[in-house]
Amino acid sequence: MKLKSICCIVPFAAILLTAFKSGDPHNKSSAKHRQKPALQVYQDDNVTSFFNRSQGWIASDGAITVPLNDGGSLWLMGDSHFNDYDPKTRTVPCLFQVRNCALLQPKSDWNWMHTTTFIGNGPGIRSYFKLDPSDTYFSWPGAGVQIGDTVYVYCSNLKKKDNTTFGWMSGGLPMWAKIKYPEMVVKGYSPIQDFGGMDFGFGMIKDEKAGFVYVYGCKLAGTSGKIYVARFPINNMYAKWKFWDGKDWDEDMAKMVSICTAPSNSVSICKVKNKYLLFTSEFNVGCDQGKRIFVATANSLTGPFSSHKAIYSIPDRKEGHSPFFYGVFAHPEDVNNKGELLVTYDINGYGKCAVDCVNGRSDPNVYRPRGIRVPLKLIDPAL
Repeated sequence: MKLKSICCIVPFAAILLTAFKSGDPHNKSSAKHRQKPALQVYQDDNVTSFFNRSQGWIASDGAITVPLNDGGSLWLMGDSHFNDYDPKTRTVPCLFQVRNCALLQPKSDWNWMHTTTFIGNGPGIRSYFKLDPSDTYFSWPGAGVQIGDTVYVYCSNLKKKDNTTFGWMSGGLPMWAKIKYPEMVVKGYSPIQDFGGMDFGFGMIKDEKAGFVYVYGCKLAGTSGKIYVARFPINNMYAKWKFWDGKDWDEDMAKMVSICTAPSNSVSICKVKNKYLLFTSEFNVGCDQGKRIFVATANSLTGPFSSHKAIYSIPDRKEGHSPFFYGVFAHPEDVNNKGELLVTYDINGYGKCAVDCVNGRSDPNVYRPRGIRVPLKLIDPAL
């Protein structure tokens, strides 16, 4: 977050080339008849290098971006290692130090040394977003939006329950974390509203013309994710949200309807050109489980969405095992000049399948996001 296309040259190819040059009438090859190379998803070396750091932020999951008005990107990271990389052993401690942090990336600049890492001042764990001074509570950043000189980040409010992988529970209402930009100072938190245990941090689309920010939520149903959409006015961040009920927008959350079902609750929704894109992954709660990434499309922000198309299978392996894999997130502000969208995903070690922690140290690459490029034409020929 390195697959490259590999062409094999064989003697038979040389024979065909000779036949073409000699004008063999039986040879049908020509520029006109040659097939175009198939569209492929591949890991982006620039993004891999961006996440391969020795100072500041070192490793984490998360990797959600908020597009900034000046063209830059604000990366929101989850449980993170900060300034703990040992260049001699190329390792980090097995346990991260902060629950979240942020990276400020200048426009189209993939030199990681040009980004700044932001963490908090404490007391206790120095997380960037820290609603409660007690380290029993922590915030998990989701999608965000910039309005004027403030970046609003949807933060799930969580409470530590035990020391297991999923040892946390709800700590209260979700919050807006408010960042003064460009100072990057967290100037406060505001409760949003009670969503009945559902999270709405899976994507935000700001529609200046309509005057609304559209926010996507997901609720786990078995191993599937039920997708919902709500909205609030751009000029009033504190208005009650309205939810799509299948026909219109309603303040009564009980009337909202699911607009799509995904293979898991690892989802993100964004808009590129005139299409709404939903990225998701196979359900995965540990090593040697799901490996595929899917995409579905819609012409409207409320759907209907197409069937989910598998576009990529993660290549990450250790001792023949695949990692704990989740957190697929699309970055619509980053479509390169080849028409390829940046998508990231998270890996979080190999669990019981392969040893990650030895003598209190670990390879940070087993806990770094990966970046892939997805051709828009592969997602939908109309893009």
